[in-house]
Amino acid sequence: MEELVTVARFNEPIEAEMARGRLQSAGIEVFLSGENAAILEPGLGPLRLQVAAGDASDAQAILDDAGAELAEATEAVVIKPTDLP
Repeated sequence: MEELVTVARFNEPIEAEMARGRLQSAGIEVFLSGENAAILEPGLGPLRLQVAAGDASDAQAILDDAGAELAEATEAVVIKPTDLP
């Protein structure tokens, strides 16, 4: 079995799940370390998203790209009263 490498840490389980889903949809096998402990004791520690060492660079690139997309999607939109119909 290939060594596992931590590619991201999350304090929020939903963020970890979203990242895991993104990597899985790209065909990368993912292990979420601390998942069971977080269920039993929320706030116990960060969840670690781990992949095989050979997939680490691809996984990191996917996660970095997701961060850029998320940042773009959450940029503030300012609507001026003069813009309304």
